[in-house]
Amino acid sequence: MMRVLIYNQKGGVGKTTTAVNLGAALARAGAGRVVLVDLDPQMHLSASLGLTGAAGFSVADWRAGKAGVPVDVADCPNLSVVLGHPEPADETAAAPDPDAIAADWVIYDAAPGWNPEVARVMQAADTVISPLEADFLGLNGVSRLMKRMQESGVSWDRLNLLICRYSDRLAVHREVRARLAERFGTRGLMPIVIRNSVRLAEAPGQGQTIYGHAPTSTGAADYSALARHLMPPVGTGGTKKKAGAV
Repeated sequence: MMRVLIYNQKGGVGKTTTAVNLGAALARAGAGRVVLVDLDPQMHLSASLGLTGAAGFSVADWRAGKAGVPVDVADCPNLSVVLGHPEPADETAAAPDPDAIAADWVIYDAAPGWNPEVARVMQAADTVISPLEADFLGLNGVSRLMKRMQESGVSWDRLNLLICRYSDRLAVHREVRARLAERFGTRGLMPIVIRNSVRLAEAPGQGQTIYGHAPTSTGAADYSALARHLMPPVGTGGTKKKAGAV
């Protein structure tokens, strides 16, 4: 099982968009059973897939150690969701056990900000993908995230920065991308960028992944490329523990 935490302390940078569409891309690419976990009390991941108010196995059930089956995503075989819940996790509770559900990939969509549950999930994750915008506030956020990881005893080797809403026509985007590449190289900065896309912004309003809403869009192409980058080479029988290491 590959455990992926999607996290950034800054909101509005593409965390939920990345969780939903990376999960869909992996499922479509034959990565096996993919389960999305909606840890954010705002429940944006569940809402993005048209599951607001849906009955089924939720993070509250999972946190309580109850057995259950994640809810299937209608337009994407092999993709399912542990539904969000409006109550945040108990600060003293253990992180939910991913082995309690049958999955090849578990992708956590965490709330912005920092809390004990994020720290526990991060410590157990195989990789941490941090979406960010290519601006100077994004650069500042990276420094804060690395400090948090260090304080929690999580190796920076697990960190993968993913530039979202990127436009090559904007000088600031090019400059920030170059600075991140100089600082982190291919081990910390994803070679894939998620380009700015109206279709990606529209898809949650339709309750669909980008593949259900606009399968030929640049957003669909970018998340497919990201999934291929994360998946192990054919015939290796394993999973990449560190996206930039291979």
